[in-house]
Amino acid sequence: MTVGKERKDSSHLTAHSSRLLFIHGWATDSTIWQHQVKEFSKDYEVIAVELPGHSEKDVWSEPTLRPAVEKALLSTVHWPLSTNFIGIGWSLGGQALLEAALNNPDLFKGIILVASSPCFVEKKDFKWGRSQAVARRMLKDLKKDFTKTMERFYPLNFTEEELETDDAKWFLGYYNGKSAMFHHDSIIKSLEALFSFDIRKSLNGIKVPVLIIQGSEDNVCPSGASSYLAKNLRNAKIEIISAGHVPFLTRRKEFNKIVRGFIETL
Repeated sequence: MTVGKERKDSSHLTAHSSRLLFIHGWATDSTIWQHQVKEFSKDYEVIAVELPGHSEKDVWSEPTLRPAVEKALLSTVHWPLSTNFIGIGWSLGGQALLEAALNNPDLFKGIILVASSPCFVEKKDFKWGRSQAVARRMLKDLKKDFTKTMERFYPLNFTEEELETDDAKWFLGYYNGKSAMFHHDSIIKSLEALFSFDIRKSLNGIKVPVLIIQGSEDNVCPSGASSYLAKNLRNAKIEIISAGHVPFLTRRKEFNKIVRGFIETL
């Protein structure tokens, strides 16, 4: 876990300052938030969670979201005021954040979902997910050849135009190397958790303000999934950015501005 490591001086912050809890997505780590940690640590306490199995310290113990939710909640218990958090979750991290907010309604005063879905795999009554066949094939491929499967997956986070940028090249270089250090069984279990997740029937139980940020050209999480969230959460607004699955990296200035504007309304 990284706690505001880029912040040089937090003496101006008070016990009542908002605390930002960043949760990364599947098969990445907290480094993905490096630009947001640097930007928001100037004004807020920042906690960047390291999900189980995505570092060398622990494992993702079961094919549910419980390990991720417990790790995120553990990151909040050391603070003197534990009701002032704004959760920011990307993809799988957003799903863990939804679970955490649903079961701990007093912990968060707002949440931000980035390229997240209430149900990642397509169903008869939900067409904005990945197909069952694609999900089964990816799990099979991971178990057969983990490294090559990840090398095929990572570029999907970007549009063809974004793949030519330094941001995408950094991402691919860093995570193609880092994935070898992941606990492979944990990555597979966390993917199984992602594929089995379906929180649609419980969305009405989340009462805090929600900001949804979606890339218009996302190849991993279809924009329809974010639109579904916006329509079915009690207090939600959606912002569309011209980007792929990682708008906080490829369009970080625009992303940070939107996030800051939302935080200031809470």
